[in-house]
Amino acid sequence: MGKDFKRLVKNIILFTSPVWVLAISYFVFDPFHVLRHYEAYPDNYLKSYNRNRIGTQIFLNNNDSLNYESFVFGSSRSSVFYTEDWSKYINDPTPFHYDASNEDIKGIYQKLRFIDAQGNQIKNALLIFDGETFNPYVDHKESIIHIRDWRLSGQNRFLYHLQFFKAYFKELYFLKYFDTLINGKYKPYMYGSFENKHMLYTPVKNDFIFQGYIDQIKADSSAYYARDLFYQRSEIEETADPLIDQPEPKKEADSFIKKIENTLSFEEKEKTDLDYLEGIKVIFEKHQTDYRIIFGPNYDQKKVNPQDLQLVEELFDENRVFDFTGKNDLTEPLFNYYEIYHYKPVLARKILNEIYSDSNQ
Repeated sequence: MGKDFKRLVKNIILFTSPVWVLAISYFVFDPFHVLRHYEAYPDNYLKSYNRNRIGTQIFLNNNDSLNYESFVFGSSRSSVFYTEDWSKYINDPTPFHYDASNEDIKGIYQKLRFIDAQGNQIKNALLIFDGETFNPYVDHKESIIHIRDWRLSGQNRFLYHLQFFKAYFKELYFLKYFDTLINGKYKPYMYGSFENKHMLYTPVKNDFIFQGYIDQIKADSSAYYARDLFYQRSEIEETADPLIDQPEPKKEADSFIKKIENTLSFEEKEKTDLDYLEGIKVIFEKHQTDYRIIFGPNYDQKKVNPQDLQLVEELFDENRVFDFTGKNDLTEPLFNYYEIYHYKPVLARKILNEIYSDSNQ
C-alpha cells in the first residue's frame, strides 16, 4: 500500500511538473513587470506594460527626492502633452505625467487622491478629457493593461497580483512571451497580447512617446499617410452623446435609509462620474491648484455634448475649461494625427500656448 501511494505521488508530480515549471517561470521572469520595482521602463515593444503600474512606481521611485508638484492626467491621448513643453508655462522643471491606458474619470480621481495622501502639494494640473474619460465599459478588473494599481484602487494586493498570474496562462500568453524572449520579433499569432510598435517611456517624468510612428513618418511621410490608417470623416459636424454619468432622480426615501446614506463616506458610496468630478474639485480647492481641463481635438471631430461641457464648466471655473472638439483648424488636417486615436505633439503645443495666454490667466 505504501509503495502504491509513493508511486501515485511520484506520477502526480511527474505529470504536473510542466505546470509547476511554468508557474515558477512567472516569478522568475516577471513578464508583466509588476512583481519587482524597476527604475525605468524604456521601450514597450513586445511587452505588456500597465501604465497605471508604471506611473505609480516611477512616482514612488522619485517622489522623495523631487517632491512632484505638477501633474498631467488622461489616457494615452494625453501623452503628446510633453512635460518639457508644459514646464515653460508653469515654471516647474519636473512635472509628472500620470496617465493610464483608456484612463477614466475614476482613475484620474484615484491618482489625485493618492498624490494628496503622499503629502505632495498639487500646484499645477492638466486634465485631458476624451471619449474614454467617461467610458464605463473598459475592463479595469482583468485586462492586464487596464487593471488599476492596488495602491490606487485599494484592492487587496494578493488579488491584484492574482489577476496578472492568471493572465500569464490565458490564451497561451506564456508561449508568446517566451517566443518574444527567444526571437525578439512580433508574429501575427501574438495579436491581442503584444503590439507591433515601439513606444518609449521616459524616466523620472514618465512621458509616453510614440517613437515608432515618429520614425516611420520621418522616413517617408507620404508612404505613411498613404496607408489605410484613417477612415473618412463626416462632412457634417456630429455631436457626441451625453457621456457623464449622473445620479438617477430618486423618489423620497424613508428617513432610516436617508440616515444610513448620510453616514457613508465618499469612498463607501456607489459613485457616479459627477461624484468623481466633485471629488477632483475638492482636492483642487484644498491645494489651490492652478488647473486646466481640456476636451481634446480628437480625429472623429465629434463635438463634445453640450450637456457634458456645461456640467464641467459649472462645476469648475469655466475659464479653465477648454473645448477643442469638433471641426476646426486643429482637427481638419490629416497630418496632425498619428492614426485615428492619437493626435501629435504639434497640436498639444498649440493648445498649451492658447490656454496659458495672458488673457486666460
